[in-house]
Amino acid sequence: MTTRCFTKEISFESFQDKELNIINTERRARYEKTFFNRNTGNKFITDEVKIMRYKRNLLLSDFYQNFRDTKYTWIEIGVDFKTTTRIGDIVLKVKRNLKKIGLKPLSYFWLVDRGEINFNLHFHLILAVDKIDIKGHKLPNELKFSFKERSIHSSFVSNKKKMIDYLKRKPIFYIGKRKRVFGKSRFQYNSTATMPNTIQNKKSPNVKKELETTK
Repeated sequence: MTTRCFTKEISFESFQDKELNIINTERRARYEKTFFNRNTGNKFITDEVKIMRYKRNLLLSDFYQNFRDTKYTWIEIGVDFKTTTRIGDIVLKVKRNLKKIGLKPLSYFWLVDRGEINFNLHFHLILAVDKIDIKGHKLPNELKFSFKERSIHSSFVSNKKKMIDYLKRKPIFYIGKRKRVFGKSRFQYNSTATMPNTIQNKKSPNVKKELETTK
C-alpha cells in the first residue's frame, strides 16, 4: 500500500467556535485529512465536508447515468421541514400513490437543501419510474401529494442533466448530530419487469383513464 491517510482536528480560536455547526447552517469541517503517496511524495488535503459532498455528487452522477434514457420518467418532490423531517414517511406515501396507477419506483435519491429567500430547510426527492406518456404532461391526481394536510410540491423533470447539475452545486447542510443529509434507495432496477415477482405491482384498472405506462 503506497498511500497513507492522516487525520487531525482543525484548530479553533475558542471552545465556542466548535459549536458553529447548528441547524439550518452550512456544515463546517471539524477534521482535516491528508493523503500522502510515499512513492511520488504527492500530498492531498481535504476535510470531512468535502468528502461528504463528493460522495453525494457521486450518487447523483450514478443516478443520472443509470436513468438518463428517455425510457425513464423522473418525478421531483419537494417537502418543507415544516411538513415533516422524516423523508421515509414521504417515500412510503409516494410508493402507495404510485401503486394506484400501476407504477413502482425503480430508484430514488434525496438530499437536504435550504431556501435562498426564506432559508427554510427542505428535502429534494427524485424518483425514476418507467416512462409515463401523458397528454399535456399534466400530473395525474395520484402524483399530487399532501401530508398532514399540507400540500407537497411535485412535478415531472423535463431536463434531467440540468436537474442533476443544479443539485450538485448545493452545499452540505447541518441538521443535527448523526443526521443524514442525503440518501438513496436500497435497491435499483432497470425496469419494473426486472423486479422480483414478490414486489411487482398489478396495474390498476383506472390507469388508462389518465395515462399510459410504456415499459
